[in-house]
Amino acid sequence: MPIYEYKCEKCNHHFERQQSVSDPAPRKCPIDGCQGKVTRVFSVPAIMFKGKGWHVNDYGRGRATKPAASCPSGGSCPSGGSCPAATD
Repeated sequence: MPIYEYKCEKCNHHFERQQSVSDPAPRKCPIDGCQGKVTRVFSVPAIMFKGKGWHVNDYGRGRATKPAASCPSGGSCPSGGSCPAATD
């Protein structure tokens, strides 16, 4: 369930409430004797991306490419073709 943050317009009391999306929002401040109007405060969501692929160095790389095949002649073989030096 999401956590919503509220603020009383009368006493500036900030509080959070864990409630369903379909639950009604509180209308009055929970502080005894205040009874001020409450408004929802929009704040930055707490999202944390973990695991491989979310790091700045990993982003946008796509799939890993195969390293070039080693060629017996010391160079690299053309991709998708056969190595001319390997045909002995």
